[in-house]
Amino acid sequence: MKFRMRNLLKLSTKKRKAQFFVITAFAIVGILYMISSWIQPYTIIDTSSVVLMNEPFVFNNIVEKAQQTAQTSKSCEDLKYNLDEYTNFVNQLSSSMNMKIYFSYTLSPCTDSPPVPVTIESQLKLSSTRANLQSNFTMQWVPS
Repeated sequence: MKFRMRNLLKLSTKKRKAQFFVITAFAIVGILYMISSWIQPYTIIDTSSVVLMNEPFVFNNIVEKAQQTAQTSKSCEDLKYNLDEYTNFVNQLSSSMNMKIYFSYTLSPCTDSPPVPVTIESQLKLSSTRANLQSNFTMQWVPS
């Protein structure tokens, strides 16, 4: 009894071309997939660390509240007292948040008798392990 085996060399050329095309297509797709999975972690930018940083929020909040503190003062003495208290508050805040916050201010001459606008020049520095922020800003206080 004879068994017939298919001879692969005798396959038609169209079938061989189709097999070669299918195998080549799978190989190309596989290589491209491996390259993309190898490169992908380097192309994704992680911005979550910036959002989770507390320092810019604290810095901007200190500037905003310093301006509000100056605006709510009624007299020159009240302005000086409020800014001193605010400076003490910022120092306590810095120790509780493990940040170094330096807040200082200088007042232009302040008199209550003729209502003269007072210029407050402030300096704020915030430094932590993740950020170093600094700003010099000027506030105006007009006696009412």
